[in-house]
Amino acid sequence: MSGRHTPWELADDFPDTAARRAVVSVVRGFGALTRQMGPHYAKFGLTPPQFQLLTVLNRLREEQITQRRLAKELYVSFPNITAMLSRLEDAGSIERNINEADRREKLVRITRAGRALLRRIWRDQPDQLERVTAGLTDRERRELSRLLHKMIAGQTERSVDE
Repeated sequence: MSGRHTPWELADDFPDTAARRAVVSVVRGFGALTRQMGPHYAKFGLTPPQFQLLTVLNRLREEQITQRRLAKELYVSFPNITAMLSRLEDAGSIERNINEADRREKLVRITRAGRALLRRIWRDQPDQLERVTAGLTDRERRELSRLLHKMIAGQTERSVDE
């Protein structure tokens, strides 16, 4: 054996389990995705998490969204969401207002400028997504999505129970 291993091989002193392989693959996949999507969003002055935040706000624009809810939706800490929102607010993509029902909270909404930015991004987005997932068939893409949603749901259910 040459001592060389393929990226998915776990050639070390630790147990090679299905759970470990799954987590390593997700982490590596996230890294690969970030390397490919980061420059795409940077063309629009955003990071991948900022883009995701804007898409969540756009999807939920008819609802009153608090900063805490956004943090939960994006699986980030409250301090991280606050920093992301500050940058997007400075850019004019979102606005934050005091929640009159609970003055300790701020409500967040996407602005017209934020929605226009999303529309500009989505002109290129389909082609970018095709390039990023080029190694998969449409059936495999759907299966990957299903499995990741299932994993996330398992963690969400578990964190509620704990």
